[in-house]
Amino acid sequence: MAGLEIKCPFCGGSAGIRTSERPSLLTVQAQIYCARCGQLKADFVGQLTNIKRAVFIDCPEANSWEKTENELLKENKLAPMSNEERIKQLKAENTQLSFLPREKTPVERIEARANLNRLNRFSQ
Repeated sequence: MAGLEIKCPFCGGSAGIRTSERPSLLTVQAQIYCARCGQLKADFVGQLTNIKRAVFIDCPEANSWEKTENELLKENKLAPMSNEERIKQLKAENTQLSFLPREKTPVERIEARANLNRLNRFSQ
């Protein structure tokens, strides 16, 4: 658990880790103590939650920036853009995100559901 600092609630000192284990891929359990005041002995459980995977895309415009994106946004030299807007823009340009499926129309979605229902009836 290198890099994670847990503070003692009694004295504010850094708690030490006596033992740690990984019961699963996403969780860690540890016994912690405070060497500074000696009053803390506790169990710590940490878990990764709300996991998302990033989609990385080329960003050639960054090559011309003299400042960070945040600084350019603050100076109104760049327009803020959400990830959804970026993906829509890239899909419209049809440059790099060909691996992303195009959005289906409501009619196409209804037909796909009907086909799945038919397949489910045959498999039962």
